[in-house]
Amino acid sequence: MGLCVKIVHLCLTWHVKMGYNGRMFTDAVSFILRICLIAVFWFVVWKYVEPTTQRMRIFRAALLVAGLLVILVMVRITA
Repeated sequence: MGLCVKIVHLCLTWHVKMGYNGRMFTDAVSFILRICLIAVFWFVVWKYVEPTTQRMRIFRAALLVAGLLVILVMVRITA
């Protein structure tokens, strides 16, 4: 006694499946934009807050942490 499995050709461009593809595309774009936002913020802080003393290094680290937390909160609220 064998197990009979019927495999159906599944096309992801059918009208029913297009909503899934659109949602997946918007999620991917949203993810890329979030990563870019974090990278731009990090780059701006890293470039314009140049540490000359130990205190400035601590300030830059605290600014990065606080800014990344703000970005996290903004993303959580808007998503």
